[in-house]
Amino acid sequence: MISTNKFTHPGLIIVAVLALSACGTVNKQVEDHAFTTDISGLVLDKSAAPTLVYRRPDAPTFSAYNNFIIDPVRISYRDPSMEKIKDEDLEKMQTYFRNAVSNELKDSGYKVTHQPGSKTMRISFVLSGIKAPNAAPNIINVVVPVAISIGEVTVEATFREAMTNRNRIDAVAVNSARGSRVLNESPWSTWSDIESSFDVWAKGVREAIDKAHGR
Repeated sequence: MISTNKFTHPGLIIVAVLALSACGTVNKQVEDHAFTTDISGLVLDKSAAPTLVYRRPDAPTFSAYNNFIIDPVRISYRDPSMEKIKDEDLEKMQTYFRNAVSNELKDSGYKVTHQPGSKTMRISFVLSGIKAPNAAPNIINVVVPVAISIGEVTVEATFREAMTNRNRIDAVAVNSARGSRVLNESPWSTWSDIESSFDVWAKGVREAIDKAHGR
């Protein structure tokens, strides 16, 4: 059954979960984002700000899917600053993020697969705007509860149906987050700020799917 309920739509429900779950991270206004996904036919939902969400009005909810394909996480090199980060650091973040999402889904009883089919959704992530400055000032400034250096990352998430090769895009969500300057649990590592954002995304995806399935 097709539903257009805004609170059960793939893109929008994740926005709500991200807002509730983002302990230790701060959402930023997404500005001048260069989409890597074709958003033709999708509608911008302005109420999702500061997260950008484009959705297909007649898209099915997460309840239509039990199986999930998690594509390898990609890097957008349209952002020239990404070229300054070591390849091994980017690969570590790509692997961390994909594993975090896959493990959340599998731990909740969903099937993570590589095969397209009925009741299968394909989820793709593209990273940009990664900033992981030296955290040494935070260590020096440890007596003051303010982190001078923090990590940042922008995530573009695309949700597609994965039946045959149609791959209809149902929603695209873009969220930009940074570590908290206060009450930062890991001030010694700005990479930890980025991993925390990935953990929030992984938990958000799983909780959104659980909610759609009435769990």
